Amino acid sequence: MNRALLCSWTIIFAGLLFVAFPETGFGTEYDIIRDGKLTRHGAIVGRSTRAGDGKDGSHTNKAFVLKGLYKFVYAGAGFRSTDARIHARLSMNQLGHTGAGVLVNGHWFTFDMGPGKKIGVAGPAFGKTAKAFADAEGRIKPGVPFDVDIRIKDGNLTYSINGEKVGEAKNFPTAMETVPSKDVGSVHKLGVITALRSWRADLKIYEFRVETDGEIVPLPEMQTIYKSGSATTHTYRIPALLVSKKGTVLGFAEARRNGGGDTADIDTVVRRSEDGGKTWGDEIIVFDEQDNVAGNPCPVVDQSTGRIWSLQTWNSHTVHENQMKAGFGEDSRRVFVTYSDDDGKTWAEAKDITPSAKLKDWSWYATGPGAGIQLQRGKYEGRLIIPCDHTRLPEGGPKTHHSHVLYSDDHGATWGIGAQTDHGLNECEAVELENGHVMLNSRNHGVDEFHRGVSISKDGGQTFSSFRRDPALIEPRCQASIRRYRWANGDKPGVILFSNPARKWRDFLMLRMSYDDGMTWPDARIIFPFTTAYSDIAVLPDGRIGILFERDNHTKIDLAILPALNKL
Repeated sequence: MNRALLCSWTIIFAGLLFVAFPETGFGTEYDIIRDGKLTRHGAIVGRSTRAGDGKDGSHTNKAFVLKGLYKFVYAGAGFRSTDARIHARLSMNQLGHTGAGVLVNGHWFTFDMGPGKKIGVAGPAFGKTAKAFADAEGRIKPGVPFDVDIRIKDGNLTYSINGEKVGEAKNFPTAMETVPSKDVGSVHKLGVITALRSWRADLKIYEFRVETDGEIVPLPEMQTIYKSGSATTHTYRIPALLVSKKGTVLGFAEARRNGGGDTADIDTVVRRSEDGGKTWGDEIIVFDEQDNVAGNPCPVVDQSTGRIWSLQTWNSHTVHENQMKAGFGEDSRRVFVTYSDDDGKTWAEAKDITPSAKLKDWSWYATGPGAGIQLQRGKYEGRLIIPCDHTRLPEGGPKTHHSHVLYSDDHGATWGIGAQTDHGLNECEAVELENGHVMLNSRNHGVDEFHRGVSISKDGGQTFSSFRRDPALIEPRCQASIRRYRWANGDKPGVILFSNPARKWRDFLMLRMSYDDGMTWPDARIIFPFTTAYSDIAVLPDGRIGILFERDNHTKIDLAILPALNKL
């Protein structure tokens, strides 16, 4: 199949704005900021981003103003080319240890690197320490506009200030590198990612544009579903996303009422959307047990009955994870199940199913996080599967960490323990393969590993027959989501989606696509290029892709929506 066709879904709403570059030759020209205004190709990203950035009366001289630490203006989600020209005209209000600069493929080309007010760069292509190129003083003056040009052609990069070349790099990385390690490779197929960063300086940005022969990929449509710091809730965390049989979109989360930690007064909550994610109803309580922990939602819908099940875990708000004892008592972790028969509007009283869901030498226990699945093919069609993890604490033996599944063959009336992995795995999600086998994709825990663990069950999740680590799926030891988008049909391949922070740090949330049942991940797209953590994927009623994810250091849970894969 034509690879251009496979990735074309990511560019269907490019919508170009044309400008005139001197010395063209890189292809299409895109404005990110023009006449001091952010265009559709740009996005402000960063911790505690204020709506006032660039819109607070500071449009003097047609400049967009970017202020503060951890503030960025991104050129979309990157461009599908390894060659590009990046141009910015801007001014800074001060010099001296500011760190303001241009991001290119994980490298910071700074205008004012300390000590000594140097123009330089930091990143894996230049070694473990920052490299100074030239003096900033004399080239950059506070309040005076200057021009920045970075050109990448055939793997060679040049960095110029006011038309003067100040630095260069041979064999510059052609994609964002996860870590400077040969055995990891790149985290996506995008050729160039670029952004401007303010960092202790106020940047006035007059122009910011890119020229490339590869289309720019926009950041997806996003809206905040849960915002931390409300009158009732200190922090929202642990998202799960589900679409009901009727097509209602359900966004679950933990409402951590009085603190951001894992041990607190935590309730499981949900919000509903009956119009495909456009608008959302008020928060609904799914599971609340006084001031104790009632979280880790893992919902699943039974397509034969329409009933929505939600499994979650409980413990006392006074007992920390490291203090959990084995068994089923008050000082251990317990499993509860509830359900809704009215499309998530109301929920039955939660029932404790710990004796059938947990073994006596397990201590810590977590359902999900994320959604469960119902098998659609083969001998085990109709089986409900809930991905889980636990810590085993045998008498006289070492503590070990495992993924496992719960399953039900009677539409949720009873639940039993299914397959369990070996030591070293943790939070997980499951997906059904074309042949009816079940793939469990797991986070690492208790081992020195940063590649996702993959376990296969040939008997509907009752036992695991094989295990491997996926070299393409690097992680920072964080929850991830895996979901089938479509079954193979004629000449159209099946599609499995995977999302996680795709580096060794909790940032750069990535959506990957596999067309061969998770053996390879040839296509990918950045969802959010700053701090991210847990996420969950769902296929919306109209075929669009929804990703509910934590962002900006747990201050928000956003829903990103991507177009349907109609052209695949």
